[in-house]
Amino acid sequence: MSRIYDALKKLEAERRGAKGNGGGNGGGNGGNGGRNGGGNGKRNGNGRSRWRWPFGRVLRREAEPRVALDFRLGPEVEEAYQRLGTNLLTSLGPDAAPVPRLLGVTASRHGEGTTTTVAVFASILVRRRSGRVAVVEANLRTPSCDAVFGVARNGGFAELVEGRAELPAVVQKTPIANLFVVTSGQTALGPSGLFDSDGIPVALTKLREAFDFVLFDLPPANVYSDASILGPRLDAALIVIEADRTRIPEVERTRRSLERVGVRLVGSVLNRRRDYIPAFIEELL
Repeated sequence: MSRIYDALKKLEAERRGAKGNGGGNGGGNGGNGGRNGGGNGKRNGNGRSRWRWPFGRVLRREAEPRVALDFRLGPEVEEAYQRLGTNLLTSLGPDAAPVPRLLGVTASRHGEGTTTTVAVFASILVRRRSGRVAVVEANLRTPSCDAVFGVARNGGFAELVEGRAELPAVVQKTPIANLFVVTSGQTALGPSGLFDSDGIPVALTKLREAFDFVLFDLPPANVYSDASILGPRLDAALIVIEADRTRIPEVERTRRSLERVGVRLVGSVLNRRRDYIPAFIEELL
């Protein structure tokens, strides 16, 4: 026991020493870089300082993000999204509602897989219709489409709505042919003010004219009012439900709140569904 105790004490002392050296050296070097860089820049007259170089390297790394989502789907997932596409894109009879081209996707709470659903369904639409499909990051609260598609967050939907940028300037290509993404952008109005502004109809018209289908990644409807503001301006909306996590009253509350403001709900997506019954037993049922 004494040997184990002595070894633990030694390891703890080494960790403390390493932490102390790392913190001291890092702070000291950072401080010296700021002072020496400013002084050398003025003396040399070149207008440059050493502290700018690390920031330049960070920007270059962020300009080349990696795709965080694998679009190679399993057969069951592929079939499920194909059925979703068939239900949404098939319009039968003269009295049938038109096929929604501007489609919002929301959920009841955070973390239910809205962004993943939007990205995968957009890739399915590209393969089924061979048209131009765009994903619009309408979640200005917790945007993540830039990481999913591996694009830079340098202007997007907010700039388009406010007229500070034209559509070609904010549309970015993705690794999938004919699939494009418009990131959230930045605004001083706040998400609710932006979606309620006069620039929304103009921006939606430009998107409708440029693409065959546009999917909007919306924030959770039970947490923010953004989906209730932007949703009625779209053709339709889907609700993403995480299996075994989202309670039925939450989904009902989401549905009622959206339908109350005029959102046309065309279906729901049960995400992360788990099969607790083995396949060979399920075939016998």
